Formats: sequence, C-alpha cells, structure tokens
Amino acid sequence: MRGHLPHTPKSGLGPAEDDPPDLTRPVSGGLGLRKKGTVVRPWLLFDSTGSAQVVEAGKHAIMRRTGLPARDLRILDPLLSYPSTVLGRERAIVINLEHIKAIITAQEVLLLNSRDPSVNPFIEELQRRLMRHHQATKARVKLMHMCSFGVI
Repeated sequence: MRGHLPHTPKSGLGPAEDDPPDLTRPVSGGLGLRKKGTVVRPWLLFDSTGSAQVVEAGKHAIMRRTGLPARDLRILDPLLSYPSTVLGRERAIVINLEHIKAIITAQEVLLLNSRDPSVNPFIEELQRRLMRHHQATKARVKLMHMCSFGVI
C-alpha cells in the first residue's frame, strides 16, 4: 500500500517562519536535516478525502498543526512505555493502541508508525472509510444543491 501513496507537497504543510525548512516536508528518500536534539519522524497523513502522503515532521511542527501540548505527544514516543491510551483534547484525539499511534483532528489523521506491517490493515480500512465518507458527503452536497435550484 505504501508504494501507492503520493509524495507530493500538500498546501499548508510548509514550515513556520521561525523554524528551519526541514521540520515538515514530504519524504524525499534522503536523510533529512534536523535541529540539534529535534527528532524528525515520518508521519502518514490522511486528509478528509482519504488521500494519503508521507511527511516528515518534528515535535514542534506537530504541536502547531494539532494544537497539542508536548506532554500529550509523549504517549506516542516509541522510546517511552505507556499503556494503551486515548486522549480527547479540544482540537485533537491522541491514540496509542499497541501498534497504532495516531493523532486525529477535524481535518486530518496523522499516523506515526505506518511502516509497521501490523498497522497495514488499519491503514487500508481507515483510507476506505475516509473515501466512502467523502463520496457520501459530496453526493449529499450535490443533492442539496439540486434541491435548492428546484431541479428535484
């Protein structure tokens, strides 16, 4: 499945003015540069249409994107041992379930360990459901638009 994911930049994924340009970028296959002490990890990003791409992002870039404090991101750290956890926050849900480590916002899902083979069934199901929801939403909007113009 990963071989079929686009690696094109998505608008809004660029770094903030005060960060070096390497904290959030599409994966290019090479080793990324990083600030001293800043770990840049690959995240599989799903948007509301079900489109997916792999981006590299550091902790501060993820904090800005999701509105989460650093303490909430600690439960996703593979070096720390946390029990299965689901945190509900104002702007995001943080999930740490055995192999699935993700952040869900209203606009996107960020999945941390997407290269783990045990996560593939979850990725496929998530993408299928997002695409189905997007198609249903599009159909509803089209139907409402037709009704408002008296076509139906």
